[in-house]
Amino acid sequence: MTMTGTCPHCDWQVVAGSYAEIVELYQRHLRNEHPEAWMRS
Repeated sequence: MTMTGTCPHCDWQVVAGSYAEIVELYQRHLRNEHPEAWMRS
């Protein structure tokens, strides 16, 4: 099963095999690209 995730701050999108993987990739994206938003989450 594949799932997709997006970022509300930009056009970032990801396809992953699990919800946990999407969360990990999204957190990494926030930390690298939107550090202020990452600090709030």
